[in-house]
Amino acid sequence: MTNKEKLLQLVSGEDTKTIAEVKQRIKSRAMLHESQQIAIKVFMKLDELGWSQKDLAKEMGVSPQQITKIVSGKENLTIETQIKLQHILNIPVLASYYENKMAEMEEWILTIEKRVESIAAQTLHISDNYQATKTVRLETYHYSQEFYQLLAV
Repeated sequence: MTNKEKLLQLVSGEDTKTIAEVKQRIKSRAMLHESQQIAIKVFMKLDELGWSQKDLAKEMGVSPQQITKIVSGKENLTIETQIKLQHILNIPVLASYYENKMAEMEEWILTIEKRVESIAAQTLHISDNYQATKTVRLETYHYSQEFYQLLAV
C-alpha cells in the first residue's frame, strides 16, 4: 500500500483499524525499548558470568523458553521477572536497584566515617601522650640543669 493510499484510507469515512494499530504501536514502543535494554543487560551479564540461557532459567526457576522470550527483547516482563533478573544477575532493571545501591553506599560511607573518627581519636590520644611526654622531658631537663648548677657552686 502506498502512502497516498494510506492517507486516503485515513481521511475516508470508513472505520479502519489503522489508527488503533498506530496508537498501540506508539504505546508499546516505550515498553519494547525498555525490554530490549533489559535483554542487552541480560546478554552482557550472562557473557560476563559464563552462563548459558539454560543456567539462567535454572536459577530463575523458569523454562528455557521463557529466557528466550526475555532475551528476544520483545517480552513484556512482569515486575516479578524483573526483580528475579535484578537479584540473580545483579543488574539494574528497576529503580529499586539504584535505591539499594545508594543504601549500600551510604552504609559504606558511614562505616568509613566511623573509622576516620576512631583514627582521629587515637591520633588525638597519641598526640596528648606525646605532649605529656614532651612536657615531662622538658621538666626533667630543667631539673637536671638546676642540679648541675647546684653542683657547680
